[in-house]
Amino acid sequence: MSSPSTRPVPPAAGPGTAREHRRLRVWERRVRSAGLPPLWAGRCTALSEPSRQAAAVRHTAATLAALPTPYRLVFALLMRVFPVAVVLADPRGPLRGTADRARPQRVADRLSTVPGCAELLRVSLALALHGALDGPPDGLSAAPPQELR
Repeated sequence: MSSPSTRPVPPAAGPGTAREHRRLRVWERRVRSAGLPPLWAGRCTALSEPSRQAAAVRHTAATLAALPTPYRLVFALLMRVFPVAVVLADPRGPLRGTADRARPQRVADRLSTVPGCAELLRVSLALALHGALDGPPDGLSAAPPQELR
C-alpha cells in the first residue's frame, strides 16, 4: 500500500486581501466623516499632529472593521448619527481648520454627556491613542517610528 497523496492547502485569506483593504478604507472614511479626529485632537494634543492622527484613524478603523457583525452595525449607525449630534452641540460650523483650539474640546465635553455619543467618543479616543502612540495594529505596514516629543 502506498500512502495517500496530499494536496497542498490553498493559502488562507489573510489580512492582505482586497476585500479587507476595501473594508478598512470604508471604516476610515466613516471615522473621518463622523468628525472624530478633530474631537480627538481637542481632547489630546498628541493627536493633533497629522501623522499621528492618520495612524489613529487607521488603527481605529482597523479595530472597528474587525469587530463581529452586530457590533460593527451599531458603530456604523452611531457614526452616521454622530455628525448630527456634533452640529447640535455646536452649530457654528465645521470643526476642521477652526482657529479656536478650545472649541473641539468644548464640543467633546458636551457630547460626552449624551448617551451613545459618550461611548463612541470614549472608545474611539482609546483606540486612537493606542494606534497613534503605540504603533499600528498587526498586519498593517508601519511607517518608520518617530520620536515622541
